[in-house]
Amino acid sequence: MASLANVPQQPPYSTHAALSATKQFISPNPEGLKLLFWPLNADTPAALETSGLAVMAAGPKHPDPDVLVPYWDAAAGAWHPVSKRPISEPKVSEIVVQMWDVSEWEREWEERHWECQVEDNRLAEYVAQGRGVCHGCGAARPPAVKGGVSVVVRGTGGVGEGEGEGGGFVTVHDYVSTVHPWLVGLRGGILGALGTSTDNDDPLPAETELIVSCRLLDRLRMEQRADWIRNARKQPSPGFTLRELMEQNGEAHLGPFGGFPLIIQQEPRMERNSKRPFIIQ
Repeated sequence: MASLANVPQQPPYSTHAALSATKQFISPNPEGLKLLFWPLNADTPAALETSGLAVMAAGPKHPDPDVLVPYWDAAAGAWHPVSKRPISEPKVSEIVVQMWDVSEWEREWEERHWECQVEDNRLAEYVAQGRGVCHGCGAARPPAVKGGVSVVVRGTGGVGEGEGEGGGFVTVHDYVSTVHPWLVGLRGGILGALGTSTDNDDPLPAETELIVSCRLLDRLRMEQRADWIRNARKQPSPGFTLRELMEQNGEAHLGPFGGFPLIIQQEPRMERNSKRPFIIQ
């Protein structure tokens, strides 16, 4: 991993791709994109001012999706101060952003339908007839996505702001002002990709509430609103507890020192001098 000592912290800044090529670790600024509540719903407009984009006011140490302030302050006619912050540490001059769910859509579809076609003994027909549909079940292959699966964001950070940087690094506002309208145009493809990833050939319903996840700067993911809120609060996923899962297959007992539960299956035991099994209850 390259040292930060070799990365320019004054202009000209390196691009995200150039730093990645040298195996330089690039981390999201904890006081940047990670603070955003970034919805992408059916009625979300491309204009940032009315998009519902907001900032978690409690900050990075205690992110709280219930305490939000608008990214655009209409009364003051100004963007939130987070807008001027760099997206990354170290700063970058340019970044290519992918919508990961959409870029992986076709691969997910192929994995889902490969066994379907093989089990139906129609693999030869699949190869002969082309790649338009699954020849096991007839499901259509994902369509070509309009607008592409990536977009380039170029930095303007520091330009005319008197910050002494000289300009050129990608700010939060550079990022969202470029990426948001692009995502609005991709929403149909995103719903289709998320439907496939949940083992469904149909897209998620149009009314599904989606939030942009910015954990990786160059590979955005989408989460349903409830999942995003739970992750922001660092809460565990709903479902069975470990003990409940194990009790379905036997009796769960804590291991030594309270460690991993042990499973004790109830097996038939032979009573002494008996030819028939005697089950100990």
